[in-house]
Amino acid sequence: MTFPKRPLEFYGHNVGEQRDWDAILMQQHCPFINRRCVKQRKSDPQQTIGACTVGYKGNPLIVCPHRFLQRQQIFLDAVPLLRSGQQFFVVPEIAMPGGSVDYFVVSMQDNEIVDFAGIEIQTLDTTGTGGIWRAREDLYKGNLSTSYSYGINWKMSAKTILMQLHHKGPSFEVLGKKLLLVTQREFFDYIRREFRATQVHAAAAHDAVHIHTYDCILLNRELQVVLNTRWSTSVRGIEEMLSLGRSPEISEDEIIRRIEARLSEGFQLATTDRLAHLPAADQEVTNA
Repeated sequence: MTFPKRPLEFYGHNVGEQRDWDAILMQQHCPFINRRCVKQRKSDPQQTIGACTVGYKGNPLIVCPHRFLQRQQIFLDAVPLLRSGQQFFVVPEIAMPGGSVDYFVVSMQDNEIVDFAGIEIQTLDTTGTGGIWRAREDLYKGNLSTSYSYGINWKMSAKTILMQLHHKGPSFEVLGKKLLLVTQREFFDYIRREFRATQVHAAAAHDAVHIHTYDCILLNRELQVVLNTRWSTSVRGIEEMLSLGRSPEISEDEIIRRIEARLSEGFQLATTDRLAHLPAADQEVTNA
């Protein structure tokens, strides 16, 4: 299916469907974080933009990282990277030597942390966002066009995430843990084309840096994120792309202390049936 060059979702709702858009645009509620959208308009900080996904060259491209939180699927897909436990939790924003990591997925046994993995989410940035705001206004008026003027900043988005992986990955490699990048397939295809990604391969359990790429597909008249492929590489593989360095020094005990301090802010994954089909952490993870 080919998608038009216009925003495809505002506040988690498909613009192609009949909705009470007056109420949706007024409430500015993000269903993925269950609170007001955090993407503020630069010219008016009191107003949010609300665009989750946009059409570009026929593809639906995710432009807000919170869009990946749909159904908690990315966290469930990360569980095979952990040693097994009785319970699994997701904890946001843990500080590391290279900077804060978006989320940690944590495995617990008898109320003790037995394993963890970091998750970084990277989406694409738009340029010329005036067109996206015009689309929002047109939607409010009930007169949405099939094309609007904006671009996609592929290169800057790629450099941003590669720098983050390079800064944070060594800490996980030293500890024998995993750092997972969650991103869209089209974006990672661009990275593999434009950067020297010769050491990126099908996911292997011994690697520290893992990449899960997702497709954004139309299912039951709503856009859904679906795991496409699992990749991995070593910290050396990231260095090959950027050739920079940073101290990775941090102890496992210190990370566990930081996780425990914020555990109450996280949530437990409901894993009874949804994880039954997933491989154990000590098995090689192959492509989906």
